Amino acid sequence: MRPPIDCTKANSHRRRADLEIAVPAHSQPGRLRRNASDLIGLFVLPMLVAALPWPVGLALLRQVARCASTFRVEADAAWLVAREHAVASDEGDWKWRYRLIRWVERADTWLTLTRSTAWWRRHVDVTGDFPDADRGCLLLTFHWGAGNWVWKLLRERGIDAHFLARKPGASDLGMSRVALWYGRLRGWAFTRIGSLGPLYTGGSAVRIENAWQRGESVLAMLDLPVAATQPGCRVSVLGKPARLPSRLVQLAISHQVASVILSCGFDIVSGRRALRIEPASQSGDIEATLASYASHLDVCLRTQPEFWLMWHEAPTMFVVANELPGEAVLP
Repeated sequence: MRPPIDCTKANSHRRRADLEIAVPAHSQPGRLRRNASDLIGLFVLPMLVAALPWPVGLALLRQVARCASTFRVEADAAWLVAREHAVASDEGDWKWRYRLIRWVERADTWLTLTRSTAWWRRHVDVTGDFPDADRGCLLLTFHWGAGNWVWKLLRERGIDAHFLARKPGASDLGMSRVALWYGRLRGWAFTRIGSLGPLYTGGSAVRIENAWQRGESVLAMLDLPVAATQPGCRVSVLGKPARLPSRLVQLAISHQVASVILSCGFDIVSGRRALRIEPASQSGDIEATLASYASHLDVCLRTQPEFWLMWHEAPTMFVVANELPGEAVLP
């Protein structure tokens, strides 16, 4: 006679076996779908755009931005924040423009690698004067527009510059293996398109100072939330008080390094790029320099707010008038 079966233990083993079988069965297709989607979105489609004549590639990007599901979640989230800051526009058109600039940013990864400096010179309208190439400076720009091409023009003018950036995390560009490959490609491409490469934040002050001493420049973006441990300065953007990090500007002033502001715009009809350059306040005052920076950002956000890729951080950047007593709001 067979011993009685312990149904509880048997069911437990069965559930464990089912789980061990089911997880790979469901996760493998998921991984394949993610990798396939990233392969098309990060490599195949942007490479096709780069291979086509630019007017044809732009027309393709415009259509993809209208039809594809990519960036729709991000566009919806950005719109919910942007509409709270007096950004008047048609919702559907705003979101389409937001998705378009995200696709243009991806295409530029390949356009900067495959198109010559002469090609970029013909397709960029420059307003303002480039800084002196013989002296290192602090180049301040924004998470606005798609400006990876600016390295081409800087190198052509003899301006050797590093890019100050946060060290990217494994999931910044996606969770798939293909997305990780793309992240490595972006890092590899920096020095191929005119940059001296990244300087990662976190203990980077000495490396920045050394770069300036060698006559090299540093390009950075300050339209970011201020961490609790960071010094910051209050400014005015879109008629509202905001707070920006001030440590880098303070470092430049202490080393008598000039600050220059630049923004990289995009015409969605013609596909032409626009580089606007202006010197920041040279008064040697941190608040005045950041006021110049905020004023430039304000113009960008009033003309093409959908090109700003930091709307998701806006709630932590904009502050109420009495939140930080003792810090004056700059006009």
